[in-house]
Amino acid sequence: MTGRSVRVVVVEDEPLALARLCDLLEEQPGVEVVARAASGREGLAAAAAHRPDALFLDVEMPGMSGTELMHALREPRPDVVFVTAYPQHAVEAFAGGAVHYLLKPVSRVGVAQALSRLRPKDDPLQAAWLRIPARRRSGTRLLRPEEVDALVADLGDCAAWTAEGSLPVDGTLAHWEERLADHGFVRVHRNALVRLAAVREISPDGELVMAGGRIAVSRRRIEEIRRRLGA
Repeated sequence: MTGRSVRVVVVEDEPLALARLCDLLEEQPGVEVVARAASGREGLAAAAAHRPDALFLDVEMPGMSGTELMHALREPRPDVVFVTAYPQHAVEAFAGGAVHYLLKPVSRVGVAQALSRLRPKDDPLQAAWLRIPARRRSGTRLLRPEEVDALVADLGDCAAWTAEGSLPVDGTLAHWEERLADHGFVRVHRNALVRLAAVREISPDGELVMAGGRIAVSRRRIEEIRRRLGA
């Protein structure tokens, strides 16, 4: 699939959930929803007709369940991402060959994480898909990595330091550490990831000075951070 868009069929029997998932997929660059289906049998027919790269598939549906649909797919089978409100189906889903598992209600972070499983890490679309969803009163803003100076966790919540100030972000710090490893972000202590290009200076007491404030570096990481900053 490298070098072209990802063609997706979405199978979901709840109309609002179907519309929501399609909207989240279609707002991502390089993703084309080629068909929507409201039942397992419709989904099987759509998969045969469109030969998608991936199938986003509800598990609990009347008539034909998502797992039954998955086992009925013709070769070459598309990648399957299960979408459901029932986490107990995860073992069966992965045993059947699913590449990822999304729990409802589906979020932008979850969709982006699922898409990342469909392409190799060096595929150009991986960088295009990577957005950090920051919540504002007017809605959710999808930030590019270079728009974020740091991600800071406080009692489990995560906030992005941006030119607009500190904005709450979906997803844990551990999740973002994995996603942003190739974008110049480094864990400087257990509660903070910093984009090293945003650091203006290192204070004498080992704090990183950025436009949005200062972040302390843990003792065991300070030498590595100094070395990476050329200090």
